Amino acid sequence: MSDFSKEKAQQLLDAQTAFWLNDLNPSRLEPLVRQELEFIYEKLDTITLRQSVDEDKVKATAQRYATEMEIAGAIPELFGEIANIIYEHPHNDTTLIGDIVSDYVATELLEKIFERKSLLDHAVSNIRESQPFQAFISDLVFTAAKNYLFETNQLMKVQPLSSGITRLRQWFQDKAPAMSENMSGLGKQLSQNSVTNSIRLVQNTLDNDLYRDSALNSTLALWDDLKAWPISYFKKYFTETDLQELLVMGYEFWLDLRHTDFMKSLIDSGVQFFFDKYGEESLQSITAEMGVTKEMIISEILNYAPDLAQLAVKEGIAETLIRRHLQRFYFDQNTLALLQPET
Repeated sequence: MSDFSKEKAQQLLDAQTAFWLNDLNPSRLEPLVRQELEFIYEKLDTITLRQSVDEDKVKATAQRYATEMEIAGAIPELFGEIANIIYEHPHNDTTLIGDIVSDYVATELLEKIFERKSLLDHAVSNIRESQPFQAFISDLVFTAAKNYLFETNQLMKVQPLSSGITRLRQWFQDKAPAMSENMSGLGKQLSQNSVTNSIRLVQNTLDNDLYRDSALNSTLALWDDLKAWPISYFKKYFTETDLQELLVMGYEFWLDLRHTDFMKSLIDSGVQFFFDKYGEESLQSITAEMGVTKEMIISEILNYAPDLAQLAVKEGIAETLIRRHLQRFYFDQNTLALLQPET
């Protein structure tokens, strides 16, 4: 091709590049973006979910990021740093529990817990019928009682004792060592009976509407105290290290869960349900049903687009991209042939 064609191509390339760069100025970009987004949004009313994306591809993408993607070491480190910020945040001292959880939410939750056939009823009933759980609770109670008695006995050793108590204790130690094991078994049995009776008492209480209402009112009264606590009050009960360890344990649980067949099946079922429900719906109606309006989409894009556009112009990214793609057109042999002057 002649130098004339190439010169014209370069002039057109420079002119169109300048034209598009000028459109990236905020005063020109905003109306342009709004106009194009409104056009696209209207077109979304004619495109269904199944037309726009394949269900199997969505499942594969969800599986890839939820169960297959390797988790970088920076993520748990970030969790720990976030835990530190949360624990030491100055607003913990000025924010009350009641500022976060309203009376309405707390009352609704507690009433749900105490209503008949609720989770509380089922939990108490299942515990009452679960021998292993009762045995665990009774062992816990017995161990706590035994440790308390041991500490009390150690304290008595360093205090003045009457000769009668001293001789009685010595007799148990020297003359009846076998009684220790029998007493231990008896203590465990008493502990188990106590736990069983306590659970039965709780269940009987819940069966009585008057007592159930009384228990609910007592819990609501406790809430009246709790809601006046500042968030920082919980520092009395767990340390910053405790919070970090809880986050780490939750993270490790997620690492195990994400590789299970259960998690994979949940993801597939969730995607399939979404497509079964909305597959034939238009993309516009789906976004509207989710509470996302056209103005929300446009306003959020316009909130970031001008800053990103100016950054792209400043760093030379915009001009490089525009020139690279337009140059392929203007210096294509067919285009140069069109620019060739007639002879």
